[in-house]
Amino acid sequence: DSVEQFRDVMLPQLDLRVEARNLRRFRRDFAGATQVAFPQPLADLTTEKVMVESFVHGEPILKYCEDGLKSMKDREELATIGLATVMKMIFLHDFVHGDLHPGNILIDRNQSVSGKPLRLNMIDCGLVVEMGEQDHVNLVRVLGAFIKKDGMQAGHLMIDTAKKCQATQLDVELFCKGIQKICEDDDDNNFLESVGDYLADICYLACKHKVKLEASFINAALACEIMEGIASKLYPTLKVQHIALPMVFRAEVMHGLSSW
Repeated sequence: DSVEQFRDVMLPQLDLRVEARNLRRFRRDFAGATQVAFPQPLADLTTEKVMVESFVHGEPILKYCEDGLKSMKDREELATIGLATVMKMIFLHDFVHGDLHPGNILIDRNQSVSGKPLRLNMIDCGLVVEMGEQDHVNLVRVLGAFIKKDGMQAGHLMIDTAKKCQATQLDVELFCKGIQKICEDDDDNNFLESVGDYLADICYLACKHKVKLEASFINAALACEIMEGIASKLYPTLKVQHIALPMVFRAEVMHGLSSW
């Protein structure tokens, strides 16, 4: 099953027209944004084997992570923009860049806007995560349960949405209790501030109790964790929940799930 999932993710990337379609979707989702950009694919010159797109000028985002090279004001601004962009992809658009390492984020200034603000250019968009409406609803429910520190609910939701789950009833009970304990032990933090720690513990429990986690949940959490890591390097005191919580609430309202 895992090999099939890997195949289903990798094979479409052999057709570069898929990446061109992804770029068009990202450009549509962020149309009007002045501080986020994606290359323009040139449809007339793009084939299955060759993709032609507009050239992106910019500095690697890691240049802004080095102490003393850039102002803290710029670093805070980029951290905020980056996190907000990924949270929109996950919670509002259901279309997430699946390869958001620092090498795929270039920084320039938007010369066409007054003040020439900093702009994130996201490249190499061949790998994306798109869940579909029902899986996206489930993801929002699971993350909503974590944010509300309802580990039992989060655990049951992950099991209910999993395919080919081999867990026994005892495994299910122990898995859910383990998720609840993670929430209780992390009482001083919000899930969105420590996705990486949560994810490692969740995967350990899933392996231990034979619960197969949905790939969409893992991929979305990883995208969130990677951008959190970059944002933390840029501006260590940034509070993720201040950016993420409004997105979660909007997603819950969008799916008719709001209970706040």
